[in-house]
Amino acid sequence: MKTRLAIFSDIHANLPATQAVRAHIESAGYDAVYCLGDLGGYASQPNEVQDEVMAMGCPTILGNYDEGVGFEKENCGCHYVKPFDIEMSNVSFLWTREHTAPERKAWLRELPREIRLVVNGLRVLLCHGSPRETTEYLFENRSDGYLRQFTSGGKADAQADVIVFGHTHVPFHREVDGVHFINTGSVGRPKDGDARAGYCALTLDAESVTSEQIRVDYDVELACSRLVEAGLPEYFAEYLRTGGQVASK
Repeated sequence: MKTRLAIFSDIHANLPATQAVRAHIESAGYDAVYCLGDLGGYASQPNEVQDEVMAMGCPTILGNYDEGVGFEKENCGCHYVKPFDIEMSNVSFLWTREHTAPERKAWLRELPREIRLVVNGLRVLLCHGSPRETTEYLFENRSDGYLRQFTSGGKADAQADVIVFGHTHVPFHREVDGVHFINTGSVGRPKDGDARAGYCALTLDAESVTSEQIRVDYDVELACSRLVEAGLPEYFAEYLRTGGQVASK
């Protein structure tokens, strides 16, 4: 028996992208749907995006942005290094924290940090950054040795056969020591050079684990115009247009 899951993450206040992905998921007939967090940031509609996710009724976990906004922290925990990236991150976070409604912050505070499932005998862990930390980046170029710490016997053994996460905004699927590491990509702020919204279609059965990165067209210019009109930097709009390939300063 095969089970098909739709898993999406890193929406980042992009309502047109969210609506397009929601429509695609609802038309595809998945067995279950999950959201891995980061609903706000970088675009102009965090409240409306949260309403869409809530209306979908899908289990949702706490992303680093959700934690920062919900708990009124000083920053998003993004851990950028370049001064320009830090500056843009702070502009985004402070704007989002100010413009997210109190009742929606309260909802964010109740989100769990992980979800564990058993699907067709496979142990599945859903998290935002890594099994260890919401803010940890499991980049696509992490070595097998780095990922091995989350496999059986590793120092941060996740006790899972399939680990699904987001946070980096770049999709990939790798297997290390029998454990599948799957990044969902990003709904609202891709960084892989493809401006379309993305989410993961995960198929599980007793003998195989397969994933597909689904890309969905949406009105990118509408999202761009809305964020600029809201007073956010034009840089954020160009980031959406280029799928994250605009040069930072």
